Amino acid sequence: MTAREIVIDAFRAACARVDLPGRVRSALGAAGPFVVIAAGKAATAMLAGVPEFERALVVVPRGSPHPPADPRVTVIEASHPIPDESSVRAAEAAIALAASDSPCERLFLISGGASSLLCAPCEGLTLERKRAITQKLLDEDAPIGEINVVRRHLSRIKGGGLARACGARPRRTLIVSDVLSNAPRAIGSGPSVEDETTVADARRIASARGLGALPFVETWKHGERHEILASPLAFAEIVASELHARGLSNVGASSNETWPTLEAHVQRYAKIASGMRPGDALVFAAEAPVHVTVANARGGRCTHLATLVAQHLPEGVVFAAIATDGVDGASGTGGAIVSGALPGADLALARFATGPLHLAAGTALPESPTGVNFADLHVLVRAY
Repeated sequence: MTAREIVIDAFRAACARVDLPGRVRSALGAAGPFVVIAAGKAATAMLAGVPEFERALVVVPRGSPHPPADPRVTVIEASHPIPDESSVRAAEAAIALAASDSPCERLFLISGGASSLLCAPCEGLTLERKRAITQKLLDEDAPIGEINVVRRHLSRIKGGGLARACGARPRRTLIVSDVLSNAPRAIGSGPSVEDETTVADARRIASARGLGALPFVETWKHGERHEILASPLAFAEIVASELHARGLSNVGASSNETWPTLEAHVQRYAKIASGMRPGDALVFAAEAPVHVTVANARGGRCTHLATLVAQHLPEGVVFAAIATDGVDGASGTGGAIVSGALPGADLALARFATGPLHLAAGTALPESPTGVNFADLHVLVRAY
């Protein structure tokens, strides 16, 4: 296999190995039955591991896989990454189910994407205003931590809103992390866990980002039972083991959580690539910030970064930037795998149109939901 084929094959094998249904089954044991609220890009896979439930609400992005037809299961497709009326319907349904009179324990299955899929603006805030706030923060590529602090304090469901709705009823949360810090409150904006941040924190971010005065509300502060089942770094380690199984002898995995800028990622990868020897492979759980400055961009974090790194790759080294959920922003791809500079790169970067660039060059990965979501994956390989 070529280096490109090795990376793709290893990634697909890693997605299968994660086995989210198995992880849910292991965490729950023989417990149940539950009233289940599953929200996020991995919601369908997580529900498949619940041994016994009375009712379930599954909220997924449009176009995502659904669970098998079951009269006990309600599926709502909602909007991602910007919430719309479907997100509000999903949030209201989730709050109502959490507060229902069933005596069964509430089981919350939360994964990346839930922040947009469940949207219940606080009193005094319209959906349109909340969408504009989220879009402004995304356009400025604000850190996901900042975005989630703001969203939690402008919501009736985020920051523990679902836990609050349960009242005294028993509940627990199982989480698949898509953030490098693995902070439960940051994953899906923490709809069913406690939140340590405050209104004062949200106001500081709003002031720094020029958001104006907003009707922030306080979040849930009581401790909640929760468990993280899988994380970006753990997934990177699985990919690394799959690369090793395909003949690469010197393989490592790490997180780039401490690299604060896009430029830092490019410089670091260029330096690493220059020193790689045949058989080397490095896998990073990653999220390189890209500040979009044009309307109707046709790129994503992965295709943008791959275009930049491609300009610095020595002969024989391949770089992959992969959206683990299978959708790289607005690029129309699942990421890209490159081995050298691409003609037209400068113009595509300036226009934030790196998706069409990679599609035309044959370096794009297909856009297809994977059923998992672990932030992005960056891979450097020098095959034999």
